[in-house]
Amino acid sequence: MSSPENPTCFYCSEYAKVVKGYPTNFASNDEKSFTPRCFLHWKFECSKCGVMTHFNGISWCSYCKEFTCLGCVEEKIVRKKFLAYDYYYNIPCNKCGKFNPALDFAEYNGTHPFQIKDLQSEEQITVWMPNNKEEIESQEINRKISGLERILSLGIHRTVERLETLDDYTPKSTWDKLAPMYVNLIHEENEYYHQYIILPELYRLLDVQKDEKILDVACGEGNVARYLTRSGAKVTGIDISKTLDYAIEREEKENLGIKYSKLNAEKIREKFEKSSFDKVVCNMALMDIEDYKTTIQQISFVLKENGIFVFSITHPAFASPTCRRLRIPEDSQRNEDTIGIFLDYFDERPAVYTLHITDYGYDMTFLTFPRPISSYLNELTKNNLVFREMSEPKASEELVKKFPRNAYLYDDIRPGFLIVKTMKKSDF
Repeated sequence: MSSPENPTCFYCSEYAKVVKGYPTNFASNDEKSFTPRCFLHWKFECSKCGVMTHFNGISWCSYCKEFTCLGCVEEKIVRKKFLAYDYYYNIPCNKCGKFNPALDFAEYNGTHPFQIKDLQSEEQITVWMPNNKEEIESQEINRKISGLERILSLGIHRTVERLETLDDYTPKSTWDKLAPMYVNLIHEENEYYHQYIILPELYRLLDVQKDEKILDVACGEGNVARYLTRSGAKVTGIDISKTLDYAIEREEKENLGIKYSKLNAEKIREKFEKSSFDKVVCNMALMDIEDYKTTIQQISFVLKENGIFVFSITHPAFASPTCRRLRIPEDSQRNEDTIGIFLDYFDERPAVYTLHITDYGYDMTFLTFPRPISSYLNELTKNNLVFREMSEPKASEELVKKFPRNAYLYDDIRPGFLIVKTMKKSDF
């Protein structure tokens, strides 16, 4: 019998529920956590990078005697029902390139290094051997092991700070501080969400034509402005933060003809005449602008009759602070161990939250102004911006294959972003 001082391994207990005779080992790691684990279901050190990785995100090559983690190579996803799962990661050896299954499937398949005696456990554990595969397959998938089941017994943990006033934060001061890190992070060549999820739909809805005059509101470091210019448009970009300095610096080198101006989005009509643009675009910024009502009014003012306004935002229902995603255990590499906790969708108080960017080793603190979808659509209507099309980008099967950790059971099951296209009708 297990006890709080000597609990049973979480994974052993879960597997025993779907496979008769599966042995349960005592946990020797994370004993006081929600998912205590035995040595077999703990972490293994990658032979290439040395990072201790959850057993479901690392593979063993029997030929090279090497562990390889997901972070060192490009894995593939294999759809296969086994135990309580319906897929596993196939991971190429960092030396010979041969694909080997992650250790969760390797254990099911009888090729775990402890099962084939390539390695010996450092602790006393009972290693399961799948002797009768037909009997095992008839038992599996009776229940799912997922973060959803585990999180239900936990209280909601708010990691987002709601603000009553903006004494310590403003959109400009926040983005001025973020500028160097953000520019380093948002490279148009390799930033997954912009390159594959957001921008393809943004550009499709904008449908840029040669010689169109386009205003890029809150243009940041100029990624969108450069694309539109190369597509034949005559682009003006405005931003209030220091990110614009990077756009100006790059324009001085490339000389694409983009006109940049440091201007608050809430004061567009102070600089531009009425009906002076064919189209206006605002990419991933409207949710970070405090006075969105005035901004939308200003955008309508500078748009020509039948002009197009397209904007993208984090999805009001599925993004922070309304939705907080947790992964349990926190080092799991399987996306079904991620659960979204929904907070107050109608709470429009400003919010501050911090993201840790693992690849770069720094934290980024964001200020955002959450609003229901209806708030945006109603304000657009008030300013004669007629709804034409809405997009909630979903990861394609091709993206699932190319970026399984980003897309599978993540961007292919819920939208992280919302993109809206409107047309300016009769003047107000």
